[in-house]
Amino acid sequence: VVVSTISEVESVEMELPKPQPTASAPPPEKMRSVLNVLPGDDGDAVGYRLNTTEYPLGQAGVDALREALVPLLRNNPDMRINLRADRRTSQRHIAPLLNVLTEANKRAGNGRAARVNLVVVTRRSEIE
Repeated sequence: VVVSTISEVESVEMELPKPQPTASAPPPEKMRSVLNVLPGDDGDAVGYRLNTTEYPLGQAGVDALREALVPLLRNNPDMRINLRADRRTSQRHIAPLLNVLTEANKRAGNGRAARVNLVVVTRRSEIE
C-alpha cells in the first residue's frame, strides 16, 4: 500500500475557466406533440392517440384527428410531431396519418411542410 500526502509546496494554484451563462444553459424546449398508433395484434392497430386524446380507427377518427391538428399547427407552425408506432404495425395504419398531417398543415395555412419524426418503438408498453 502506498500512501502519499500532498503538502502545500506541491499544490499548484489553478484557475478554472468560467463558462458564459448562455453556454451552460440547457437548450430551449421545442413545442412538440405526440401522435401514437395504438398497437393491436399481428400488425393491426386499435386506434390513434394525439397527446392524451384517443381517436378510433376509420374515417371518422381520421377526420376528428385532422380537425384537432389544425389549431395546433396554426398556433405553432414550428411544432414537431413525433409519430410513434410499434415496429410490427402495418404501414396501412401509418400512411393515413402522414396524409392527415399534411392536410392539417395546409389547412392551418403553413407555407412549409409539417415537421414529423417517425419513432419506431420496439416495446409495446411504451405506446399503450
